[in-house]
Amino acid sequence: MKIALAPLDERPVNTRYPSQIAAIVGAEIALPPLEIRGSARIPADTAAVAAWLTEQAGVCDGIVASVEYLAWGNLINSRISSETVAQGLARLAPLVQAHENGALVYAFVLITRVANANDCVEEPLWWKTYGTRCYALSQLLHKQTVGALEPGEAEKLAAIRSEVPSEHVREFLTRRERNHALNLSVLNLLAREKLSFLLITSDDTSAWGLPSREKAWLESWADLLDVRDRMMIHPGADEVGSALTARLLCEKLGRRPHIFPLYAIPGDEAIIAPYEDRAVRLTVEGQIGACGGILASSAEDADLILGVLTPSPRRTEWRADFADAEREARQSAYEAFFAELGKFQNSGKLVALGDVAYPNGADPLAIELLFAENSPCAPAKLASFGAWNTAGNTLGTTVAQAVALWLAGDNADRHAQNIALTHHFLEGWGYQTDVRREARAKNVAQGWHYDPAPPAPDNGGAIDQIAFTCASIEAGLQTRLEWLQKRGVGVGLTLVPGSVTLPWSRTFECDFELE
Repeated sequence: MKIALAPLDERPVNTRYPSQIAAIVGAEIALPPLEIRGSARIPADTAAVAAWLTEQAGVCDGIVASVEYLAWGNLINSRISSETVAQGLARLAPLVQAHENGALVYAFVLITRVANANDCVEEPLWWKTYGTRCYALSQLLHKQTVGALEPGEAEKLAAIRSEVPSEHVREFLTRRERNHALNLSVLNLLAREKLSFLLITSDDTSAWGLPSREKAWLESWADLLDVRDRMMIHPGADEVGSALTARLLCEKLGRRPHIFPLYAIPGDEAIIAPYEDRAVRLTVEGQIGACGGILASSAEDADLILGVLTPSPRRTEWRADFADAEREARQSAYEAFFAELGKFQNSGKLVALGDVAYPNGADPLAIELLFAENSPCAPAKLASFGAWNTAGNTLGTTVAQAVALWLAGDNADRHAQNIALTHHFLEGWGYQTDVRREARAKNVAQGWHYDPAPPAPDNGGAIDQIAFTCASIEAGLQTRLEWLQKRGVGVGLTLVPGSVTLPWSRTFECDFELE
């Protein structure tokens, strides 16, 4: 089986992860050639991508396509480009043509985020100065439109309006309107049966803000158009390529697994995870559905058990200063949770583990208990593991890999499964929890910023810093891989020397190769 993937962007979470998942069932992911794929703020060659997709549609078993990638060139350019909605919509023609020719076409589109940081890596350059104020502006404008401003907030709204240059506010709002218009147009394509399935996700969302306002509008139109049976809408972004790959595999193979979620701390499934706008229970259910699964009513009726390490009420990244308090609050519940997962493993059920206790990395306490010598749950026997970035990111890829393994059954490519499972332990725990902190500290000790500057022809020091950072990361990952292998995970695999890279010249994410 071959699936054509037009990814959200070129980062490994959007390209490598879906490829790893497909490989478990012996399928292949076709990606746009590197020379047209784009990179960060450099958009993909949209005309060349359209030609590539048209060619692939005739030889593939299905298409998974990011609207942002086809229309604007990638995720970042959906936030910074000045092209019109008409230009973006015209670039979706290959999707429509492929569907009209009988192809299975799964499209996904994002409700544009409003980043709460003075950081312009993924935003317009002026966001470095006005980002947090635009985030506050977004929330206050939403409240204003529904009459929910609290005392003093009208004055705060007026103050922000006066502080942020009017040309920036205009750019911010008109680009949102453009992207929302494209989202409505894609919903229109679905209603006119020009797409097989549509997934709308909200990136880094919250209860208040223009993204939530736009989501409500889209949900209203989805109800009016009566297309809910062919679309979903929930928080997420970088996991969608993996989720829809799993869903397409389910469709082509004619099977859907029943999945039962088991929560580490009963009751905490009601907590809203950071960067999301709904209880994590709803995120779990949404990701199960996006991946082609069906929510099981009981563990006994389930094909898969999805263990979920529920969000900490602190709703922040893990920090050493509250580790002792978290151990006291969570250890006994974790021990009982892993014991129950172990019973399911011993009964022959597939068990996956999604760690969303904290964003951007695994819970060190959970890793300690999972890999303890007497742990009742065998990490090497997990169908999948995830702990990276947001709850939606983690759960989407975790469920997708487990679904692929279930679909493959006895014919699963065990080498591909070993690579995918080990990669996620190294990424979610090894890198995001530990090695990233170490690499940043080493950079600071050298007198540098914790993130290396992008290389430039007149900045040899930046190139040296990137090399230094990658070497630090590789050493740290190698140590963690050896630790995992002593405990049964990743046996027979090697971290390819020199394979560590920083896709966007920052330490937020890294890429590496296992063989």
